[in-house]
Amino acid sequence: MNISWDNIDNLEDYYITYLLYKESKTVSQISKIRNLSTSEINDQLIKAKLEIKAMLKDKVELSKDTIDKFLGLNKSERLDFMNSLNAERVVDFKRKLYKRILTERNAEDLMILIWATGELKDDRFLQLLHPLTGHRHSDVRRITYSALRKIESPKSREYLQRGLYDTNAQTRQYCAKALAKIGNTNSLKMLRQLKSKKQFEKDYVLRAYEEAIDILEKSKN
Repeated sequence: MNISWDNIDNLEDYYITYLLYKESKTVSQISKIRNLSTSEINDQLIKAKLEIKAMLKDKVELSKDTIDKFLGLNKSERLDFMNSLNAERVVDFKRKLYKRILTERNAEDLMILIWATGELKDDRFLQLLHPLTGHRHSDVRRITYSALRKIESPKSREYLQRGLYDTNAQTRQYCAKALAKIGNTNSLKMLRQLKSKKQFEKDYVLRAYEEAIDILEKSKN
């Protein structure tokens, strides 16, 4: 909306009060000019300022990049957003997501972007995810392995096997669960060896090892 004297014929009455205020007129001066009480003038100014603030916020939101908006959502809203995309918009979102992961330096935002790749289950993201399994931030590695587990590509087997030795316990758990689905004979051997060192491992990770071993052994028979 054009809030100026040039557009006065299309403005609500309280915006005229606001324009006078913008010209450095005091509330008492505007009261005399408009033949209204000072309380009415104050009410009009409050209303005008609130509407202008809302319009500016909407303008900022419209100018935001899709990924910036996505990062501002909570987990449930992010899922709803991705589920609402049609085929064309999904392609556009994936393209923007890919580019942003390449440049994102904030660890928390990067984790959200990586999480999204797992939800999308598109193995074209693997060329980005595989190098991130070596990230210095343990939580970034953890989320990356979680995404690999959801994508379920045999191309990730080598990285998931390496992740069994990560310093983060939850990462080791994710890798074991992923290998239960895409592991091979070598994966089974590694899981057995790790299980044998149970005195050094957390219980929930050991359970993941045992479940993966059980599944892989059955798949051999």
